Amino acid sequence: MLEDLPKSEILPNFHDGGDAVPRDIPAQLWKMATTTVGLVSVRHGDNVNVMSAEWAYFVNKDPLYVAVVLSPRATSRKLIESTGEFSLTLCSEDQPEIADFAGSFSRDTIDKTASELIAFGEPEVVSSPWVEGGVVSLECVLRETVPFPVHTMYVGEALAVHLPDRKRRPLVKHGGMHALGAPLRRMAVVVTAQVVADDVLRVAATAPAVDGADEWRVTLLTSDGETVDLGCHPSAEYGDFLVDLPLPIEASRLTGSRVKAERDGAEPGYARLGVSLR
Repeated sequence: MLEDLPKSEILPNFHDGGDAVPRDIPAQLWKMATTTVGLVSVRHGDNVNVMSAEWAYFVNKDPLYVAVVLSPRATSRKLIESTGEFSLTLCSEDQPEIADFAGSFSRDTIDKTASELIAFGEPEVVSSPWVEGGVVSLECVLRETVPFPVHTMYVGEALAVHLPDRKRRPLVKHGGMHALGAPLRRMAVVVTAQVVADDVLRVAATAPAVDGADEWRVTLLTSDGETVDLGCHPSAEYGDFLVDLPLPIEASRLTGSRVKAERDGAEPGYARLGVSLR
């Protein structure tokens, strides 16, 4: 079992006046999200400790930084702070047993590295080896420590990266441990629209990739039942859609109107105009 957050039912919330307002927070609400699982390894003398960290992720692209968030019970906290380094393997779907095992025992209880399921790769830059078989393994030097009320985040810069001999899919946590399925296909256009000047209507949208003509059809549907064709337009550089169009009617008539955007192979999308959500 991976380490759990302490249960808490009250969390301070702040309104405009700055006063704390108690709010009921369901216990372990964070388990409703999806997280990646990392195996953190740190060398200490002639030994190596390995543990599971459910909160392990990238936090910067260039330079490449990763973060692991550890609970007060984690022995690795003191090891990372004393050595100034760690290695991190983001688990693959082939490693649920290792992830469970490495999160169930402490180094203070037993040496987990004696398991034959745990194989280490030789580090190139730091002294801490990395666990083989993951999606990616990274040798990191500690750049920043961020204390939170309970947990602590350790931010490391990846100085060496190790990829597996074949592409592997990640292991994810969503309550239990899961593998990823087939990619989800987007089926609908999502569109928004805004008047950016007295006579300019800006329309932005995304939609599934298409095999046919790469164009978007835009229509204004007024509140009094008029349909105004705003033409067909090509995609932007990355396949999404952003265009400024001459406003075909007076701005005063936009209240309650809608913009419709269409693309072949997808359900049309609609946007509200002249509606305040406040």
